[in-house]
Amino acid sequence: MKKLPFRMTEENGVHELSREENKCLTLLPLSRIKNIMKQCPDISAISQESLFIITRATELFVELMTREAYDVMDENYKAAGGRMNEVVYKDLASVVDKYDCLMFLSDIVPQKITVREYYKILQEEDSAQSESADSAA
Repeated sequence: MKKLPFRMTEENGVHELSREENKCLTLLPLSRIKNIMKQCPDISAISQESLFIITRATELFVELMTREAYDVMDENYKAAGGRMNEVVYKDLASVVDKYDCLMFLSDIVPQKITVREYYKILQEEDSAQSESADSAA
């Protein structure tokens, strides 16, 4: 288990890490995350602590998505009798569909469908609408 990015000292309890030490603890560039956060009109000032926490939370989220997608990929390819070491879009879309807490990503990472499947869905919707219009009349 990783330790928190703070060190205990005898004098004052918790000692914050310096900016240089903070940069070593994140994989994503803090400046890029700060620029993304500044895009929100509701945010006026961004403290270093909040920037660090948002960056770490983003890294943990990406790690979670990657691990879950890898597990899905592993299950799919084991069922097919092979093994692949690459997470693809389909695996990420499966993770989003699998967990209710990730449904906010369903518009961003939807399951891919073929044009033929899309037309079939449209025809079914049209037939359902025409049936409901006929029954209403």
